[in-house]
Amino acid sequence: MPADGPPMRAGGILGRPVHDHDGRLIGRVADIETRRDDAGRERVTALVVTAGRWGRLLGYERHEAGGPWLLEKLARAVLRRHLTRVPWPDVRL
Repeated sequence: MPADGPPMRAGGILGRPVHDHDGRLIGRVADIETRRDDAGRERVTALVVTAGRWGRLLGYERHEAGGPWLLEKLARAVLRRHLTRVPWPDVRL
């Protein structure tokens, strides 16, 4: 994806299929990682892509998320096993 271009809305990205450089499907966009630039604008840095069913991840898909022991164990077993972090320059929607 180009670094500069028209502004995008998260709703236009979430749920879309993502492919690797060879055109194989990796999965669907489950989350968007951003960073604030020097001008104060949010810039997409990576997409969190899942090959499994994702629904609402509620933040438990992230390794740094904390919570009740049982939810954390469930997140590790179910939500995180099919996740891939794709850096923005490598994204092929």
